[in-house]
Amino acid sequence: MGALAGNAMSKKQNKSKIKILLVEDHEATLKGLRSELSAEADFEVVGIATTSEEGLNIARNLHPNIVLLDLHLPDSEGPKSLTESYCALKDTRVIIFSGDARAAILQIVLQTGVSGYLLKSEPIAKVADAIRQVASGNVPVISAELDNSHHPKVTGAEQHLLTLLARGMKYQEIGEKRFTSPETVRKQVDALLDKLGVESREALIAWAVDNGYGKLDPAP
Repeated sequence: MGALAGNAMSKKQNKSKIKILLVEDHEATLKGLRSELSAEADFEVVGIATTSEEGLNIARNLHPNIVLLDLHLPDSEGPKSLTESYCALKDTRVIIFSGDARAAILQIVLQTGVSGYLLKSEPIAKVADAIRQVASGNVPVISAELDNSHHPKVTGAEQHLLTLLARGMKYQEIGEKRFTSPETVRKQVDALLDKLGVESREALIAWAVDNGYGKLDPAP
């Protein structure tokens, strides 16, 4: 009877643990995360993967509560498609764990439904705390360095415009791409200058390039 009670208690304890899947292609980072997170009494690292496809297959079989996901995997088609694939998993929340601090990337992946975005510079204690917050429904959790929620939000149309500017396109070319006149494009750029507090078109282009807009899909 005592053994049966002990087994039942053990199963209950395992069930209450937060099940975590780690998807990371850097071996040292993956090994360190697995070791540190496994040491937490309320965590269970149920799987590790080094590619997007491998991670998705494991997630579909093991149904983790949390996926800690690197953004730049060797078989990924880009941050947007990668995060959309993982966010489609049932009953699983996704936390991005990346060294990429660009504002454009952050905004794009948050729009796909991720529950958190942590920089790899975060100490493991903060990573563990973020996992607990997300598991309890407190989302999104974002590294303090990245949390620019007090800044103006850039709309989808504005992201498209910034992407084209970052790729070096002139007003005439942008107008043709967006089916509008160069003068309308100029007014849209002026509005962005005011919204973002940038002084000139050149400074806006530099800001867009620095924040990764030139690498985004230009489709509106």
